[in-house]
Amino acid sequence: MKKILIISYNFAPRHTVGAIRPTKLAQYLSLDGYEVDVVAVKPFGELDHSLDAVFDYINHIDEIGSPIKVERSVPKNVKNSAPLAPKTLSRKDKAIKALKTEYRESKKIINSKHFAKDFDKLVCSDIKRFSSYDAFITTYGPVASHLCGLVMKKRCPDVKWIADFRDPMVFSDHHGWVKAYRASLQKKVCSKAEELVTISQGTFDEVFTDKNSKEKGHIIFNGFDRRDFDLANASPDGEFSFMCVGAMYAGRRDISVLLKVFDELIKENKLKKEELKIKYAGNNISQVLEQASKFDLCDCVTDFGVLSRADCLKAQASCRHLVLPNWNCTTAKGVLPGKFFEYMMVGRPIISVVCGDLPDSEISSVIKKGNLGISYEEARDKNDYPLLKKYIEEDIARFRNGEDCKSSPDLETVNKFDFSNTAKEFEKLI
Repeated sequence: MKKILIISYNFAPRHTVGAIRPTKLAQYLSLDGYEVDVVAVKPFGELDHSLDAVFDYINHIDEIGSPIKVERSVPKNVKNSAPLAPKTLSRKDKAIKALKTEYRESKKIINSKHFAKDFDKLVCSDIKRFSSYDAFITTYGPVASHLCGLVMKKRCPDVKWIADFRDPMVFSDHHGWVKAYRASLQKKVCSKAEELVTISQGTFDEVFTDKNSKEKGHIIFNGFDRRDFDLANASPDGEFSFMCVGAMYAGRRDISVLLKVFDELIKENKLKKEELKIKYAGNNISQVLEQASKFDLCDCVTDFGVLSRADCLKAQASCRHLVLPNWNCTTAKGVLPGKFFEYMMVGRPIISVVCGDLPDSEISSVIKKGNLGISYEEARDKNDYPLLKKYIEEDIARFRNGEDCKSSPDLETVNKFDFSNTAKEFEKLI
């Protein structure tokens, strides 16, 4: 029996999408006959115990360190009738905002280093145990987990390191020393680890830029686990409903084009406003309402707030359509968010809205290949907008006839993203 260590800052029962991949990886490696240990942060913040079954499969878990907190001002008590007005920032305000971002990111790096120091103490306290692993995997979050990987490689150089990049370490909004530090750390991790993994071709191209890292690099997609949800017990809401789940990153996740379609169909008397139900689950309702206010559709929006994973899956399965805002641009390609695979598991038709200046996104390719719904790309607006409008218009007719959505997913494509298959791809590297 091979012994595997998974080092992941995010892990069950933390209520964050970044915890799902390492949690499921631990579970399925154990089911495939590996002895799995885990190092993660002590649980904090909002917890979700829907994945707690994983602890029956883990041999041992060490919870260390302190939360890497990020202070953000979150609008409270936002009402559908009063969306927040968009602000035009002055040059001074932009500079202040950039400094605040730099401060937050700096604090996260400092706290990540503290986490790695706690891990170093743990390793040194039982070097025999940590040297006994056949391989260790570092995965999300990017800085803290991979810093621990460098510690592990220093203390136990004979243990094989698989560095899993769920995201790049460097984003377009990183500046100054934060950007330089993250770039340097990413390069160092790519140099020291024996195997490198990303979740998409776009991320592969962005992270693995030299010949050596490309040769060690592999693409292992995120996935879903049908054990997490009993689809047979989901009751349809019977409404012409569109649900969007998760973070709405300003400038990158925007559903305005879909709202524009609704607005045009209402004005053309092809859709009644009272028929339309737009549902959102997450902590960015203000951004959804800001977008909806441009088309006078705030009354159609229902805010579910932050749901437990089980309740969120149930709400998704009850809706007619699942809406996935995403982006594909020169500074961020190949974005395949975790919610996409959750949507895929739920099985409702997906409407993807891809912002950005690059066409032919990976998410559009998967949706088309799997016959999962429809994908609109801003970079192909002249072609995609009429298709999106036609798609919605045709479904209005089916809805009024009491028919379900037209949907026939390609199961062969869908089943490739089952987490049991994801684990087997990691096993090839171990």
